[in-house]
Amino acid sequence: MYQSQREEQILQLLSASKYMSVKELSACLAVSESSIRRSLTSLEQKGILTRSYGGAELIETGSHVTPFSVRARHNSPAKKAMARKAAALVRDNDVVFLDQSSSALYVAQELLQKRSVTVITNNLEILLLLADSDLAVWSSGGALFRKNRTCLLGEDACAAFEQTRADIVFFSTKALTADGTILDYAREEVCIRRCMLRNAARRVFLCDSEKVGGTASYKQGTLADVDCLICEEDLTDRFQAAFPQLTIL
Repeated sequence: MYQSQREEQILQLLSASKYMSVKELSACLAVSESSIRRSLTSLEQKGILTRSYGGAELIETGSHVTPFSVRARHNSPAKKAMARKAAALVRDNDVVFLDQSSSALYVAQELLQKRSVTVITNNLEILLLLADSDLAVWSSGGALFRKNRTCLLGEDACAAFEQTRADIVFFSTKALTADGTILDYAREEVCIRRCMLRNAARRVFLCDSEKVGGTASYKQGTLADVDCLICEEDLTDRFQAAFPQLTIL
């Protein structure tokens, strides 16, 4: 196994478990503890995790974004369930904004079954996925985000969303607090997502249950700013009273 592959698998395991020991990681990946320690040292030097008590845990701060490849694999059953609900909201001839989230990638997979739909995104993984489809697909353009190399940002990317009116936008962030505040870790991603939200007729927030009650550094908005909340679990009792305008699926 290559070092890069081992590091990715370690990140995937740590994204599902707050802390794991060297021994646990060694058993899960069927490699030696010395190999695990080398990988942990490399990841720590990159500022992705911190080592303590014979193991490691991911660093979740405003300066670190978990690699997209890890996020895309994490909690995939919930993301697939949300994507099916999301795709049912898309009508023929709709223009659809998809953000840089891994949840949006799952929506894109469901949209492969649609016809006469236009997708505009700043997510390179979505562009690759839809490259051979019959859908009309547009890249926002822009600069690669240093912290998330599958994401296009900057003035050019913002302009693409500001100059287009979408029928619907699907987006996700890191956390949804108990009072309905939507939060994310990367300020740059929050800013471009605001361009999408301003220019979409329907705004759909994809939030798997693991994110409910979480926290992050930057405010995207609140549930009052969106039209629909999609989760793999029923969140009606938690948010409907405070946000009566909200459709919860």
